[in-house]
Amino acid sequence: MPIRPELPPIGAPRRAPSPRAPGRSLPAILSAGLLLAGCAQGTPGPGTPSEQARRALAEQRQQGPVRAVVRGNPFGMDEARRDALVSEAMADGVSGLSVRFTTYPEAAAAPEPHLVVVLDPVEPVAAETVCSAPDSVPTTPAGETLSVLAVFCQGDRAVHAVREAAAVAGPTDRRFERLLWRTAGALFPDDYAESYGFGFLPRWLSFGLGGSFGL
Repeated sequence: MPIRPELPPIGAPRRAPSPRAPGRSLPAILSAGLLLAGCAQGTPGPGTPSEQARRALAEQRQQGPVRAVVRGNPFGMDEARRDALVSEAMADGVSGLSVRFTTYPEAAAAPEPHLVVVLDPVEPVAAETVCSAPDSVPTTPAGETLSVLAVFCQGDRAVHAVREAAAVAGPTDRRFERLLWRTAGALFPDDYAESYGFGFLPRWLSFGLGGSFGL
């Protein structure tokens, strides 16, 4: 579920002005275009936070592995094993894109944007804090329900953040992997109907409704 409200959907495009419209000289039109182009630089672009995150991920993954940070260790796993399990499952959960996440900064194609995954965070926690200081985010040991907070960051700014939860018995419980798949799918959602048709299902829905939603 999104941590913060999505932006409203973009409305229907406006009709382009007639080339003969009065009061619209060519220099004025060019100046307006340059102004808009200048404002667009360094901004996330149009769309909801989830659309911005998906677009940024799609662009970055073409350069190579995307940097990831994993925080929290509710099951007391070896950290290298935990990092590999989380980064691989999150990559597998991104439908329609071949993505690689790496927790080794030197192996990442670029330092930004980056993904932060927090296992069992203590509430409340701001998404910007997760981006800027992930090691400062307090976490809890495993309980009956495992909570996952995932934030896609551009520097210290949170592009998009989601939190998902499910009953998970341990790191080898398949519900753990499915929870991470579902988290990735919510963080980087794809337009399944437009891209793949209505018959396409994301990986985390292919195991039946019971396990899919952590019930």
